[in-house]
Amino acid sequence: MVEETIKTIRETEKEAEELIKNAAAECTEILEGAAADARELKQKAETDAKAKADADMKAAVEMGESSARDALRDVEAEIASLKEAVKAKEDAAVASVISELV
Repeated sequence: MVEETIKTIRETEKEAEELIKNAAAECTEILEGAAADARELKQKAETDAKAKADADMKAAVEMGESSARDALRDVEAEIASLKEAVKAKEDAAVASVISELV
């Protein structure tokens, strides 16, 4: 009877040790899986962030180029307007000089 109780206790201890061993192995697998998932999520986040940054940079460059074109168009219009004003004043000055000479 005592021997059978000792045997049962030893079997129970052995089963408990096996359960602990299996739980530790499963815990290790879960942690390794979580680490792998975290690496994948980090990589995806970095890739997404880089793609967004690239798109934002492209949009900013396009906006800058558009602003530069608009400014150039405005400057060219102002230059044309100034040339017309100068031409009109030049014509008036020439006419004035001619009238003074005559």
